[in-house]
Amino acid sequence: MRSRPLGEGDRLLELFTREKGKLSAVAPGARKIKSRLAAGVDYFTCASLLLYKGKSLYTVTQLEIETTFQKISVNIEDYLYGMYFCELLGKLVQEGEPYPAIFNLLLDCWNFLDSGGIDREILARYYELRLLSLLGYHPHFKDCLHCGSSRGPFFWSDSSGGIFCKRCRPTNSAVFSISGGALAIANRLLNAPAALKLLNLRATAAQKKELLEFTHRFLLYWTDIGPLKGLSLLEKINTP
Repeated sequence: MRSRPLGEGDRLLELFTREKGKLSAVAPGARKIKSRLAAGVDYFTCASLLLYKGKSLYTVTQLEIETTFQKISVNIEDYLYGMYFCELLGKLVQEGEPYPAIFNLLLDCWNFLDSGGIDREILARYYELRLLSLLGYHPHFKDCLHCGSSRGPFFWSDSSGGIFCKRCRPTNSAVFSISGGALAIANRLLNAPAALKLLNLRATAAQKKELLEFTHRFLLYWTDIGPLKGLSLLEKINTP
């Protein structure tokens, strides 16, 4: 997920593994041209690693590349989205905690970017909502949280993490209206049984803006992530 130079020829890596979750590791000599580790420590690479656990860091002793998502690095927008996924994940998960479902989510989203043909903004909202849900922050999008009414208009409550009808909306907390179209898309992104359905999902520019504002309000209220560098860059390139 992250890589930076260390010493004369090593790299310090932040890895996300299926078995051990997020961890830090040194790749000895990985910055040298003839290093057998060099190709496997690039961004957007999935590899099998043999790690030695030291006092404070792991050391990569062997690796075998399984998948590389090389096309992501060629397109600046794909690259920024791919790095944003890493940045958000790195800030939300605890080190040393395995999250196999989140591991699969990241690979799926990298694969979508690498394959092309998908709306990147919709993919980002899918990733954010699924990631939050897998970490226990599952928003309530179906019917009024208080009375169960399915009739809109609906209002989102930050503190409750769900929607309310006009009659039941709280008056003592931050609430804002959310359109039926944006709500339907958010619900599909969160609950669609197959990620492949994303390829056919379409949203208007207004709905995308609404979803962006909603997901990031939800992130900021329920998590302590602070500013996201990747998000700021993406907002700049998506602003007409």
